[in-house]
Amino acid sequence: MQPVLETCEKALIESMRNDDAAAFEQLFERYWEHLYQRAYYRLRSRELAEDLVQDVFADFWIQRHNLQIQSDLGGYLGAMLKYKIIRWASQQEREEELHAHLFQRMEEIEDGVISLLEVASLQQTINEAVRAFPENMRSVFLLRMQDYTIGEIAEVLQLADQTIRNNHTEALRRLKTKLIESHPHLPIYSLLTILFTKT
Repeated sequence: MQPVLETCEKALIESMRNDDAAAFEQLFERYWEHLYQRAYYRLRSRELAEDLVQDVFADFWIQRHNLQIQSDLGGYLGAMLKYKIIRWASQQEREEELHAHLFQRMEEIEDGVISLLEVASLQQTINEAVRAFPENMRSVFLLRMQDYTIGEIAEVLQLADQTIRNNHTEALRRLKTKLIESHPHLPIYSLLTILFTKT
């Protein structure tokens, strides 16, 4: 069952529609910390988390006359934050996210499968391949690696779900081809499964 909007929150939102800044401040104080924690967990940057949460509340105030919230306000604001984060991520090169993902996945590869030198070379090859992707393909690939859904990415990039799937499939195909060319002696299929299968 979808959470029901609390009576007191309904009253505060109605007051906001009538330009009551005090009502807005009460909702801000109620949800700021929770949204900040969610943003920081995803972004690992205090400054960026604060900026995006501020943006959420700025939009919330700007849209006050047209708000249509039927259920949980926390969920509504959380969705606003989620799409803010995805939009931000889609506009970045996000190579640091790629590195973090690779280091995490590399730890899952059994000792002795590949050497440390091969790990470094493999990472360089993957970075080069991803940088060579077209802009939308790169954005889709990196966002999928961060566990955003096809639907979430499609909405933010304003592309069809199938287009997102096609871009991700093609990105993996290009990456596999590049890895086979550059590292023919490595078990590429196994590495791809370990590196790019989401848990």
